[in-house]
Amino acid sequence: MPSNVKMQICNSDIETLPDSSLQSLAVPSKESKETSDGTLLDLLTTLSTRNGIAVVQHGARLAVVGELLVAMLAHLPVAMRADIVESFRDRIEDLMSLGDDRCLPEQYHSALLTEVNRYLNALR
Repeated sequence: MPSNVKMQICNSDIETLPDSSLQSLAVPSKESKETSDGTLLDLLTTLSTRNGIAVVQHGARLAVVGELLVAMLAHLPVAMRADIVESFRDRIEDLMSLGDDRCLPEQYHSALLTEVNRYLNALR
C-alpha cells in the first residue's frame, strides 16, 4: 500500500491512520519482515481501537432503529399486531433453522432471542 494512502473504517467521524503507520500489511515482503515488533503492536492497537469504535457506532445505530421499531409497533391496531406476531415467528423460525447448519456461538443465539422477545413484547 503506498505511503500516501489513508485507511478509513466507517465514516468521516473516525480519523484516518497516519501515513507513517501504513506499511505493506497485505503482502509479506522483506520490508515487512524487518518491521519491528513495536510497530506491529502499534498497528494492531490502532486497528483494535478503530474496530472498537466501529462496533460501538454500529451498536448505537441498532439501538436507535430498535427503539423506532418498538415505537411504531405500539401504534399499530391490535388485529394487525396479531398478524405481525404470526409472520414474525415464522420468519424467526426460518432464520434460526439457517443457524442450525452453522456452529454459531451461544452469544449469537442469546442476542437473537433477546431481540425477538423484545419485539414480541412490544407487539402485545
